[in-house]
Amino acid sequence: MDNREIYIVGAGTYGETMLELAEILGYKVKAFYDEDDNKQNEFIMGIEVIGKFSDLLNEDIKDKQFIVAIGNNKVRNNIMRKINKLGGRTPTLIHPTAVISPSAEIGQGVYIQANAYIWTKVKVNDFCIISPGVVIAHHSIIGKACLISTLTGVGASIKIEDNVFTGMGSTIVTGLSIIGQNSVIGAGAVVLKDVEKNCVYVGVPAKKIKETI
Repeated sequence: MDNREIYIVGAGTYGETMLELAEILGYKVKAFYDEDDNKQNEFIMGIEVIGKFSDLLNEDIKDKQFIVAIGNNKVRNNIMRKINKLGGRTPTLIHPTAVISPSAEIGQGVYIQANAYIWTKVKVNDFCIISPGVVIAHHSIIGKACLISTLTGVGASIKIEDNVFTGMGSTIVTGLSIIGQNSVIGAGAVVLKDVEKNCVYVGVPAKKIKETI
């Protein structure tokens, strides 16, 4: 297979953004997959939805490349792990305007969008989405399958655990230590203290309002 050919799982609006990113980076998007019956055989920005990912056989996945354009962290994580287990590939895609420190570590299946800034010795683990304009300060760690939304600022030396979602324009201030796994930070929130796992935090300063599970 041509190593620039790639398929997109998820034919929603985020699928369109990933189509553009892939094409900027020189990939040829062959088709979309989507679970919605109503989207079958539709064309998304000129590319056809050819079926459901859940219907693919093992041999349909092996040795092919996939983008998983799904915002739900747990769903994206499960699909990407399945692809890798069956011999498919989930390449990391980094927009050319993003700035990545030479000392940063970026996992596989990570999507870093335009104008993101990943500073000194940051580690971004597998299957994360880093949206446009995000700044992650030095020595911070982003766990697996996180979604860091547009214009989020993450301070220095902070550990964000797996499956965390941060809303647009949120600020996680230097001085705290950890954002617990499966937590949700509301849009515009300013986080001044450690965040418990499996909880939703909103406001300025951010406060816990409920548990996620």
